[in-house]
Amino acid sequence: MTTLISREAPATDWLDALPLGNGRLGAMAWGDPARARFGLNESTLWSGMPGVNADRRTDAETAAAARTEALALFRAGREVEAEQVLAALGASWSQAYQPVGDLVVEVPGAAPGPRELDLGASLHRVRTADGEHVTLVSAADEVLVHAVPLAADAGLHVALESPQVEEHRAERPDGLDLVLRVPSDSPPHHAPGRPPVRWDEDASRVAVVVRWHRETDSGQERAVIVVAVVTSWRGFGQRPDRPRAEILAAATAQAERALARGEAELLARHSAAPLPGTGDMAIELPRIGQAALLADVLAYGRYLLAASSRPGLPPANLQGLWNDLPRPPWSSNFTTNINVEMNHWPAAVAQVPDAAAALERWVELVRTTGRETARRLYDADGWTLHHNSDAWGYADPVDGDASWAIWPMGGLWLELQLEDLSRFTGEDPSERAARRLPALREAAAFALDLLHEDGDGEHLVTFPSTSPENRWRAADGRALALTEGSGMDRWLVRGVLSALLEAAGTAGAREDPVVRRAAAALPRVQGPRIGPDGRLLEWHAAVEETEPAHRHISHLAPVFPGTDPLLEQIEAAATASLEARGDEATGWSLAWKTALWARLHRPDKVQDLLELFLRPALTPDGERSGLYPNLFSAHPPFQMDANFGIVAAVAECLVQSHRGEIELLPALAPLLATGSVRGLRARPGMVVDFEWVEGQPTSIRLTALGPGAVGEHTVRLGTAQVTIELPADDSPVEMGEDEVRILRSGSRRRVTNGAMAT
Repeated sequence: MTTLISREAPATDWLDALPLGNGRLGAMAWGDPARARFGLNESTLWSGMPGVNADRRTDAETAAAARTEALALFRAGREVEAEQVLAALGASWSQAYQPVGDLVVEVPGAAPGPRELDLGASLHRVRTADGEHVTLVSAADEVLVHAVPLAADAGLHVALESPQVEEHRAERPDGLDLVLRVPSDSPPHHAPGRPPVRWDEDASRVAVVVRWHRETDSGQERAVIVVAVVTSWRGFGQRPDRPRAEILAAATAQAERALARGEAELLARHSAAPLPGTGDMAIELPRIGQAALLADVLAYGRYLLAASSRPGLPPANLQGLWNDLPRPPWSSNFTTNINVEMNHWPAAVAQVPDAAAALERWVELVRTTGRETARRLYDADGWTLHHNSDAWGYADPVDGDASWAIWPMGGLWLELQLEDLSRFTGEDPSERAARRLPALREAAAFALDLLHEDGDGEHLVTFPSTSPENRWRAADGRALALTEGSGMDRWLVRGVLSALLEAAGTAGAREDPVVRRAAAALPRVQGPRIGPDGRLLEWHAAVEETEPAHRHISHLAPVFPGTDPLLEQIEAAATASLEARGDEATGWSLAWKTALWARLHRPDKVQDLLELFLRPALTPDGERSGLYPNLFSAHPPFQMDANFGIVAAVAECLVQSHRGEIELLPALAPLLATGSVRGLRARPGMVVDFEWVEGQPTSIRLTALGPGAVGEHTVRLGTAQVTIELPADDSPVEMGEDEVRILRSGSRRRVTNGAMAT
């Protein structure tokens, strides 16, 4: 089924425009035929460059003194002073994702009409009495294409407006050439002291070349406009210093080559090169009320992630690929204490392959920059990453509040993210272990060097530590973030050490020195702890919360995205924690809570969260979490992480595979009561297709993706289970109506290549 995001009138706001993207080049289409407007973005266009903050980095001597003094103060009960001392670690900021500008195509007198975004075809259309206005961003030709009906005597005006510094402009009857320079340093609005944006000559540049012509198609006169965008980016870790003439020549060649093909060929080539994974997975729900809206939101989330991602380029950032501000909220960067991870939760389970590959390549960059940061700030091996990063691999703490600045665990979370993504591939276990072992070893090495004995000498805890962006109240009433061994830190450390030990055991590397240290340390790192009020402990002790309904729920990560088995009492404590936090939250927090309630098998709470997620974000009283007119998710303001996170959350309602079995429909909210799913992936690497009616499956089919998934698997529905044996020849194993009825009856059976056995 083709998913269309349709609107009856042109956009009146950027958050009503509809997004196009090919993984590198993006455009927001406003949909007015008479004055078509496209907000242009290019994934590599960022302020700054590698090393832009070199003169602001905290040196090793200062860092060592601050850590030593802060630990002593914290242990002495002087937590406020300890936090103040640790502020010395952060002295700079990550850079900002930049817009190219707005392309405007004026066709005076063009008839109005409804607009739509065809997700399957990656096409934007406006249907008018004069003909169809079609826009696409082609991966085959690397250009934006806008084709419109145009009477023989009609005029056409094309312009480009940009907030960037214009270094070159050349206008001609059939074209426009520009070279723009972005800021050399762009601090976020929230940076202490509000340092100014710098516009030095040593900065990234972007060439924009627009070309157009008239052509005749089936007797109709049409104008075809193509736009090529090329930046000075050279690759990860390299200075973006391609010469201006070089990028202008490259953009010119792209535009003129594309225009020479004509509209029909451009459309055909675009159709032949769809976004990877576009047609591989779909969740269908009844086209009624909120269920129809939810189905659109799920298809939209996959589309947005695919359109934002390309291997070898920066992965989807805080706003995916689309940004209209030179100083966007939170710099539209990579926020690693939840947001960049949530962006990629659906990459494997919902089959968005380029997103997983793009994340993996970017992590290679931050491993490199993070090694230097680990040694300088923590005298540690391995690598570290704090809560903000960018296309240049910024790895230091930022200059700002300790609740978000002093958190050196981003690298561990990214490695756990990549580790879990690898479990969906069907890769041979030995090959997977050998491939992942070096990265896990590095992450574990940093964790081991960060650990200290607690005050009793019994357990190992991280220091410095925070529970990202949350605070507790000290005895004197002041709000604090600093702690030892926060709940999230313990989950991350245990997760990385456990993953390393598993990989080392498979790969025959148990005697590696880091592996041996990990084996000794793991039993001394506590798992989830329960406080006296029956909730999971977030900090080092049962301290007073300054904001009981805080949006961050980091201490619940062992439930989701964690994959380890949990004791019943831990799940009960997690339930109590979620209930205490409440339902209302920012957009991405709603998505996370939905996934958590799904893991806790609570379809009633999943329903509550989905209803909040799907509500309008704009109200007479202002903005709230929910959906903007173009279905972008509101923090507020706009962030795209929730659009991605909700896809993964709903997938958890339909299939869970983290417990070593395939559990069907574990949290089926009323909105999901009837439907079908095609192409959903499950650990350890299989495709799951099935249909269900009123909560009962009617057909189920599983297919192994590789040798890692060959063999026996348990499929569970409630308390009933069936043993499935997947063959090595990639052929699906399907349970028909009779077999599914047996599963629903509570019996236990084995299915091998479609044949039943007792």
